Amino acid sequence: MTDTPDTPTVLARWVEALEAELGLPGGSIDVTEVLDLARDAAHHVARPAAPVTTYLVGYARGLAAAQGATGVTDDDAVERAARLALGWEATS
Repeated sequence: MTDTPDTPTVLARWVEALEAELGLPGGSIDVTEVLDLARDAAHHVARPAAPVTTYLVGYARGLAAAQGATGVTDDDAVERAARLALGWEATS
């Protein structure tokens, strides 16, 4: 499937439906932030790194929340993952 002019609307509806299906509160993610992180991972590491990176950041956030935020904070997880992805070409 390719992007169409109504992709943002479809994506917003999908996120709403998925949040409901998973029992998450509405607006529980910043879609732009996730897409930006996925883009950085895909372009600077490898395409398959995009979903893996966003999954791992979500996992880290969940663990931090479960541990009373003693782990990585929300913003910290995204910033650290993005920084690693953006510098990956230089280190690979």
